[in-house]
Parts: sequence; structure tokens; C-alpha cells
Amino acid sequence: MTSLALIGPGRHGTAIATLFASHGADVVLYHHRLQKAEIAARTVRARANGAEVTVAPSLADAVAGQELVVLATLWDSAQRAVIAELGELLAGKILLDVSNPLDVTAAGIVPRTPVEGSAGQFVATLLPANTAQAKAFSNLATAFIGESADLTPPAVLPFAADSAETAERIRPYLERTGWLPWLVGDISVSRELEIGGRYNRVHGRWGRSRLDETEMHTRFGPQVLLPETTSTR
Repeated sequence: MTSLALIGPGRHGTAIATLFASHGADVVLYHHRLQKAEIAARTVRARANGAEVTVAPSLADAVAGQELVVLATLWDSAQRAVIAELGELLAGKILLDVSNPLDVTAAGIVPRTPVEGSAGQFVATLLPANTAQAKAFSNLATAFIGESADLTPPAVLPFAADSAETAERIRPYLERTGWLPWLVGDISVSRELEIGGRYNRVHGRWGRSRLDETEMHTRFGPQVLLPETTSTR
């Protein structure tokens, strides 16, 4: 729970890496363009709180020894490529998907509707057996990730997981970020955690997408109980 790998440090991914590093977690960054990873690392190091921020030369090096792998690439083809290259190296790890079903084109950002129902459910079809999956941060604007940590009372971070076991494995990572993690369901509810979903549209004490514990319980009920074991893929 003191380190993680983050693959794809664009704006959103860099904000997530900074959130963890600013709360003392070591972060290993990987981008297929080394220069982009180095630029992101400088940004993260500037906010790191006693944490080590390194750049990995390969995907395999990035995930080696890590329990948590944050996949922060664009969705679809980039996710396919990363997960296919890592393959069985993901076995036993938790993959935290933070994506939204958006295509970046010359004409701008274009929303898509995955046939699986959501970007999170799409990712589930790609993962090798014995890889745990969680979903979080997709409902948040990039600027909210850091600025809404460590509030009093804390802002709620809704997340999904493929089982109770996965939820309890990832919960300590999320707790150390200064947010209050709140399990809202399994991966089938990913759509509600993505742009346009109810956890993205809702307004609370701290603004859009950011409720306190009382507001979360009033609007959406208590945290969800999931089956213990991750389903076999």
C-alpha cells in the first residue's frame, strides 16, 4: 500500500499520480513516449511528500513488484495494447481503470457508447484470468482530483470493484489519498462512474461530483456488499 504503478500519465493520470505521491505513496510512471513520462515525473515530484517518483523503461518494469496498477491511458486501442503486452504479468494484481469512453480526434473529443455498456465493462473483457479490477476517478474532472482531497468533512470517492476481496484490497490505497472511498457496486455499474453517469452529474457540499458522507448516504444509500470472490475470466 506504499507504492503503485501508473501507466499513461496524461493530464488525468498525472493528477492521480500526484494525489498518491502527495500522500506519501511511491509512484512508478510509464508512457510509451519516455519524454512524456519524464515531464509527468517532474510535475509529480514537485508535490511528492516523502515519496519516490520514478520512470520505468518498459511496461514490465513498471508493474514489477506492484500490487496496484493504475491504467490511465485513453480507452479502447491503447488499453488493448497495454493489457495485451502485459498479459500474465497482471495476474494477482489489481488493475484500477480510470477511463471514460472518449475518442480524441482531430475534430475534438467524441463520446462513444461501448457495446459492453461502459469503458469499465470493456476493460473487463480484456483482462487475463486472476487479475482483479476496480474503477474510480472517472467521474471527476481532472482539477478536482487534487483540490478536493483532505477536505473536512472528506469528499466521497465512489468506486467499483469486481468482488468484495478486490474492494478490500484497494480500499487502503484509496483511503490514503485524503478522499473517503465508497463502494457503489461491481464493474457492471461502471457507466454510473463515467462521464454523464449519476456520480458525475450529482452536486454536493463540495460541488459537482463531490459529496460528503451524509450526502452520499442520503442520495445513494449505504455502501454495497459484494460477493467475496473475483469472477473467473
